[in-house]
This record gives sequence, C-alpha cells and structure tokens, in this order.
Amino acid sequence: MRITIAILWGALVLSAGAAYGSDVWGGPPDGTWDRFADGTTFTHWDFLFQDWTEPDEWFNPYGPPDADIPIGFEWGLFEAPPSIDPDGDGFVEGWHCLNPAGGTITLTIPNSADPEGTKWIYLQVTSSKKPTGVSAAGPPGTASGTWNPGRPDIMHGGPSPFGGSWYTYSYGLYVQPNPQSETITIEVIECTVIDQIVVDTICTQDPIANDATTWSGVKALYR
Repeated sequence: MRITIAILWGALVLSAGAAYGSDVWGGPPDGTWDRFADGTTFTHWDFLFQDWTEPDEWFNPYGPPDADIPIGFEWGLFEAPPSIDPDGDGFVEGWHCLNPAGGTITLTIPNSADPEGTKWIYLQVTSSKKPTGVSAAGPPGTASGTWNPGRPDIMHGGPSPFGGSWYTYSYGLYVQPNPQSETITIEVIECTVIDQIVVDTICTQDPIANDATTWSGVKALYR
C-alpha cells in the first residue's frame, strides 16, 4: 500500500497561511532562474497533516506534482528549532523512516511535452539525517546526472529526533532530453525524519555542456 499525492490540476496552488521555515532558495539574480517564470515549476511539501500529504504550495502549468510514500514511513510530530518551525511551538510534522533497511520517497514532476533541451532541478531536503542518495530519472532513452548548486547545507541546530541533526540539504540534478515528467528519488536510512521538500525545475533548449555543471553554468543557459 502506498500513500499517493494527487491534487486538482492548476497552475498555482497556495495553502492558506502557510509559512516555510527551511526554503533557502535565496533568490537568484534578475534575468536568470526566477521562480514562476516561463519554463519553470515549483513544489513545496511540508507534510502538515497525516491524512493530507499534498504539496502545500506548487506552481506547474503542466499538471499536479505527485509523491509516493511507501509502507515503512510513519507520520508524526518531532522536536525542532525555530528555523524550521514557523509556528514556534517547538515541533514540526514529518515522515519518519521505520524500515531497518532504509526507505525511499519518490516525487513525480510533470513537464512540457517538448522533448528538446534539458530539465534542470534544484532540490532542497530538510531532514534529521542526510539522505543516502538523491537521483532524478526520466523514461527510457533519457540520461540523468548531477550539477553543483554551489550552496552549502544549512544547519538548523536545536533538538533533533533519533540522534540526528536538522539540516537543509541542496542538490542539483538534470534529465536530458527534457522528459514529459521526471521522477526524483530520495533515499534515507532508518530513523530519518523528513520535514520539508522543495523542488524547483527549469527547462532549457540547450543540451548539457561541460560548463553547465554548476549553478552559474545552468543560469547562464537560461539567460
């Protein structure tokens, strides 16, 4: 049995009164990779309620994002510092991996059907322990890899469950050629709690180049 996120199609969905404590995007320079610009998507999961696992905020003209959370994860409340606790009550909601062998959460992000160019992904994961693996993939015939976003992991300090430490981790991923949808897999070890996930994507008409393996290289392609 899997818990599957499925929400009504729309270009922009915002949850009322939502506040995001660990979105460390920071704002790219004007004229580069801007949120909500043409060719971009944005999804933010905060996992506020056990029976409501939809993204808390998303922008995607191509359809709703989706996440699969398999058996082996349980939802709960966990101690957390103010930097990831916008409500200030000392707790955050999240998914705890109970499986001794670890587990995976899989995200699906719809895309333009245009098969040209490259899909670039900037991923943020706020968790009590560092993911053991993060990857992106498209259908057969696509290639995938990583690029360096050049942004340090952010330590949040404060109490963290099961002997961990709260961090927001940043990842750069790509899929080429640009698929109609891509899947992102986040692998964690037992006792990891995932508090928030943020996904930004952008499609360029340029294939990957040797100088496009850094944040500045990706932004240069989009200018």
